[in-house]
Amino acid sequence: MKLLRGLLDRIEVGARKPLLVRHESVARIGARKRLLFASDLHLRKNGPRHIVDGLVEIASRECPDLVLLGGDLVDWTNGLEALQLLVRSLSRVAPLCAVAGNHDRWIGVAKARAAVLDGGGRWLEDAPLFLTPTCAIYGSREQPVQAASCHLLYTHHPGAFARSFDLTLSGHLHGGQFVFYQRNGKFYPGAFVYRWNGLRFDDNNGRTLLISRGVQDTLPLRWNCPREVLIVDI
Repeated sequence: MKLLRGLLDRIEVGARKPLLVRHESVARIGARKRLLFASDLHLRKNGPRHIVDGLVEIASRECPDLVLLGGDLVDWTNGLEALQLLVRSLSRVAPLCAVAGNHDRWIGVAKARAAVLDGGGRWLEDAPLFLTPTCAIYGSREQPVQAASCHLLYTHHPGAFARSFDLTLSGHLHGGQFVFYQRNGKFYPGAFVYRWNGLRFDDNNGRTLLISRGVQDTLPLRWNCPREVLIVDI
């Protein structure tokens, strides 16, 4: 009975459990800034509201210097109003930037971008942002390199991890939200079919890739893979 209860506790249906707040540190960057990174929102009509309220509550408690929304912002056009509301609320806590994911491209990037801008946020795919005078954040690996000593890439898909960036923040695992076991920092069975199925990868050149498990899913079913928000101190 105890084993069965433990297995059932790992299942989540319908995004009802509280969001996990996962803390990461990349101290070598030396910017002395805190980032809140929330990816894969998959907002629909009315949010749902507990997702929107939960994100605002976490941001208010963690006091980030910058909020980053990492793509797959909405699943349907009826989620655009919830996205604008969320951006407006989060922007009262800290400056906010967003990029698109594949779901946003399906409904139209221009619509997601407009909702973010109307809510008071910034669309980071338009141009890089200087977090500090020496630390630049990019919304795409194709953007022009800035005159900075530190370069951060903020993108939706882990496949964009590039060795020219000191830190890459990426959206969800893209290998499934069912985790049966972990080995060498990777999650299985997803890692059998996708290289970047894990949470953190550090290379020998001092560069780091952080991957979020995501806030929501189109198919709201997970096992041993809690929904989360990243707090990254750099």
